[in-house]
Amino acid sequence: MIASMNTLLIALLLTAATGMAATTKAQQSSSDSEKALVHTVFFWFQDGVSEADSQNFYEELKKLQQIPQIRHGWIGVPADTEERGVIDSSYDYSITFVFDDEKAEHEYQVHPIHTEFVETNSHLWDKVTVYDAVTP
Repeated sequence: MIASMNTLLIALLLTAATGMAATTKAQQSSSDSEKALVHTVFFWFQDGVSEADSQNFYEELKKLQQIPQIRHGWIGVPADTEERGVIDSSYDYSITFVFDDEKAEHEYQVHPIHTEFVETNSHLWDKVTVYDAVTP
């Protein structure tokens, strides 16, 4: 009885592991053929920005996601991960938006929601760094 339960458990674990490996391979394969422009922006606030201003800034970032050219979007704050020399968690907020191509990203840049965001919120940040990457 115990031997057959152990065999069943091993079979279930192997099935799950095989399924996860297949899923990971499928995700890698689809990303190889999918072209995109990934736009990541890091924001550092000026000293003295209040918690209310920070929360309002987050709400303003969420409005950007209404821009139709954005295929996928994420808003983030520094993760509480283990300290390593390669991690910079000194920023206050970040966004990562995925666009179909450079044309869609340009349309986002000149979209009224984006231009209003910059006009309304630029007084809050001390530094902004942008990384744009395209799939090879």
